[in-house]
Amino acid sequence: MKLTLTSLAALFAIWSTLTGCSLFKKDESDDDTTLMLLLLAASSSTSTNPCSGSGASTGSTISNTTATIGGDGCISGVTTSMDSALPTWIKNNFKCSVGYVVGDYYCFKSKNLPNHTSFYWTGAATGATLSAALTNYDSTTYTAAGTNRIGSQNFVYAIPKTPTKNSGTLTGTQGGLSSIGITLNGLAIFNNAAAPGDVLATEATTFDSFGAHPNNQSITHHHAWIKKYSTDQSATVTTNFNMDSNLIGVALDGYAIYGAQCDNGTAGTGDDFTPTLDSLHGHTAVTQHFSTATYHYHYVLDSTATIKTLMGSYFYGKIGAVSN
Repeated sequence: MKLTLTSLAALFAIWSTLTGCSLFKKDESDDDTTLMLLLLAASSSTSTNPCSGSGASTGSTISNTTATIGGDGCISGVTTSMDSALPTWIKNNFKCSVGYVVGDYYCFKSKNLPNHTSFYWTGAATGATLSAALTNYDSTTYTAAGTNRIGSQNFVYAIPKTPTKNSGTLTGTQGGLSSIGITLNGLAIFNNAAAPGDVLATEATTFDSFGAHPNNQSITHHHAWIKKYSTDQSATVTTNFNMDSNLIGVALDGYAIYGAQCDNGTAGTGDDFTPTLDSLHGHTAVTQHFSTATYHYHYVLDSTATIKTLMGSYFYGKIGAVSN
């Protein structure tokens, strides 16, 4: 798309009127500059996502008032499959999405529907199967969360097959991306920031009991802990979740994300250790999924969020693409 002063002025006028619409309302990571970038991206007719238009469908739109969990542990009606061409660490661990290979990318398509109970399915303690009251939260807790509800999405991720360290200017995780990674159960990973004027530590009070919440575009996402992939499922204090070496997901630059511990290249837990990490939440070491020392991220305290998060402020590597 060729931008002229006239077209920029027109876009700015549209942006000024649409910032109050649900499509362009601010979420945890958006500021006015980001919203303008999103509008510019949306105005382009050419997709830069190499995985768009290929691969199987993830299923039809799922209603948040009738959703149920199927036998595969994912929302009924959601197509979940991992192509045999994918590496073992992906095809043996990821579900609730469609995974396949296109050229230099691992592709994921996801409806982005959480396979756990949550107040955010219907906004009530009774109703649909998945809206049952949670053990450590009730409707009063979510008063500050507003009217955000879980909704079906159409995420398409292009994850580099061969992650490469970014030797130039690092790409920020707060740059207006619709998601910065995908969890094992097909949910979007968001960055370490909250809505302007707030910190993520405060916003964390709106996470459901599995560590997720939706924004005002109904995109359910994780910033921090994920109960589904924590060894300690009985913990009632959220800081106890993901204090293990379990795989959690993959970032948009192709590097895996683990819990707080590193597994020392073995499936056993006796030799797990707390790694020394760089400022991006990562380090280079072997894991049970990578026999050659490979860079990966860990769940750790983040100075921007003031709580532990899945990602920091920057990607270590060159990112792929994501669309929704």
